[in-house]
Amino acid sequence: MIERSLLTVKKRFNLNLTTILIVTVMGTVIFASACGRSQSSPEAKAEAKATASPASTPPIDVATAAAITRDLQHGVEVVGSLTADEEVVVSAQAPGELAQLNVDFGAYVVRGQIIAQIDQRDAKLKVEQAEATLKQTMARLGMNGGETFDPNRTADVRVAKAQLDWEKMNLDRQTKLIENGDISRAVYDQAATTYNLAQARYQAAVDSVNQQLALVEQQRATLNLARKAVTDTVVLAPISGAVKEKHASRGSYLPVNGRIVTLVKINPLRLRADIPEYAAASVRTGQTMTLKVEALPDRTFTGRVVHIGASLNEQTRALTVEAEVPNPNNLLRPGMFAKSSLITAKESPAVMVPQRAVQIIAGLNKVFVIDNGRASERIVKTGARDGELIEILDGVKSGESVATTNLDKLQEGSVVNGGK
Repeated sequence: MIERSLLTVKKRFNLNLTTILIVTVMGTVIFASACGRSQSSPEAKAEAKATASPASTPPIDVATAAAITRDLQHGVEVVGSLTADEEVVVSAQAPGELAQLNVDFGAYVVRGQIIAQIDQRDAKLKVEQAEATLKQTMARLGMNGGETFDPNRTADVRVAKAQLDWEKMNLDRQTKLIENGDISRAVYDQAATTYNLAQARYQAAVDSVNQQLALVEQQRATLNLARKAVTDTVVLAPISGAVKEKHASRGSYLPVNGRIVTLVKINPLRLRADIPEYAAASVRTGQTMTLKVEALPDRTFTGRVVHIGASLNEQTRALTVEAEVPNPNNLLRPGMFAKSSLITAKESPAVMVPQRAVQIIAGLNKVFVIDNGRASERIVKTGARDGELIEILDGVKSGESVATTNLDKLQEGSVVNGGK
């Protein structure tokens, strides 16, 4: 009896467990189906988005600035280096010991200033030697300095000339006698031969004097060179500038062309810069270049294009130009790195925004235009810079508001506080 009762209870328990499992499975299927319909319904999505949006994406606080239109000089931004307008190595033109050196490294000199003195003793002795040789030759000729010399005044030429004149008269007499038949042909020929010899002696005497005169001129040139060597012992600055390098010291023996100092002309300076290929066609001599250097960040300097390269560099595809930069106060130095702008066009209207409103991401320039409390992302093309403003060539219109803060938090359609 007891076993029968236990079997009945067990059957009832198995039946109830099966019923519970069936109900559970059916409930799970119904819940999943309801969830699928809820997620796929557009109305449900919109309702959920509208319900969750205010809590998940609060408005972003931004500062804005209006895009403005102003007249702007158009140009191209370039970098370059400042170089000396001229650089000269001052060398000794006369050999000798360096007796004086009046300048040192970094000193400023003006053109014509005495910067060094070479010992003059050897040069002066050569002058005295050349003068003595010249006087000896002139005395042999009977020349006096400062007067015109006539070769016929020398003794040898006068003797030869007198002999020639006598033989000429004798030949004339013999000619008349032979025409009358009073003398033989042999006597006449003797007279003619004697005349020719006298004429040759006279010409030889004149040639000898002319050779002596040529020797006098040669010795005068030697004397002038010796005097010049004395002058060359005084070394003058060929340009106005600064001593870039000192090559010799006092007491050094210098040969001809021995280096003494190197001078650089630093007013004006030359700015050498490479212009990109797209702007090469607009470069002209006389155009203005403005530049800044790191050593003087608050100063702006101005130059003028004076030289333009004949061709573009094949590696960089850039055109090299040189601008002349006045440097009256010697504030700029050769070798300084300069950021410059070449003005290629006159003033014309341009749309400008603050530079801080422009983001550069993956090589693209973008701004966020704020309209009706939302941010709109714009890819823009930028141009010249003017202080804290930058030109927008395309992408933003004058009068539109652009975000200037919290740019990293903005994206397309972001709700913002600030702007129109």
